[in-house]
Parts: sequence; C-alpha cells; structure tokens
Amino acid sequence: MKRIAIILEKNLEQGAAANVAALLMGQAALNEPGLYADQPVRDQSGIQHAGIRYSTVILKAGENQLVNLAKTCAENQDGLKHLVFTQTGQSLNNAFEQYASEIASMTLEAAKVVGVIVWGEDESVRTATKKFSVMK
Repeated sequence: MKRIAIILEKNLEQGAAANVAALLMGQAALNEPGLYADQPVRDQSGIQHAGIRYSTVILKAGENQLVNLAKTCAENQDGLKHLVFTQTGQSLNNAFEQYASEIASMTLEAAKVVGVIVWGEDESVRTATKKFSVMK
C-alpha cells in the first residue's frame, strides 16, 4: 500500500496553502504516473471523478522542519520520493526560466521551503512524517 503526505508551512494562508499543495501534487503526478488511474473513473451520470490511487494526507510544519524533512528524504534509503516548493517559487509568477535559474543558484535554506510532498510505502511515509500534525 502506498501513501502521500503533503506537508505545508504552518503559517501559510489558506489560499497559498491550497496553491502549494496543488503544485506539489501536480509535479509528483508527472514524476510518478502511477499516482492516478490510467482510465477515467466515472459515475452513472458519466461525470469523471479523481482517480487517485494512494491515500493522501495534508500536514503542517515549521520552515526548519520542512528543510530537515527534505534533507532526510534525500538521504533516505527507504525509497521515499519527495519534492519541495519554496517562497522563491511563490514570488515568481509566470517566470519559469527565472525561477529555474534562481533555484539553481540557491541553497535549500535560502529558497525558503513552504511545502514538501513525500510518497512511497505507507509505513515509510508515516515514519518520516509522524511528528507533523494534520492541517486544519
């Protein structure tokens, strides 16, 4: 069984939190095509529903905790996959080339992490994220 955890900076406003979660999930889906069903999931009315395959939870953490989580996942041998999004990304609207260039020249800490997505085996994701609380 697989699991996804999206961990967001605890002081993000609701709209910004939703945006960061959507960006992280979108990139994760590109990196891991199996996150969603290959075929549409439709109800009896023909309306398509999200075909997410893995249990997904949204958690909150402080900025330093997010940086530490990203670094721990990068060193992890449990097969966890992860991505981050930063304040730098938030500040650059429709400027992808500038974003990519700036990120390439910064440390993780300087970019100011506002969200991390982690996915993999259920138990590994739970272990890596157990100290974070559910976002409300």
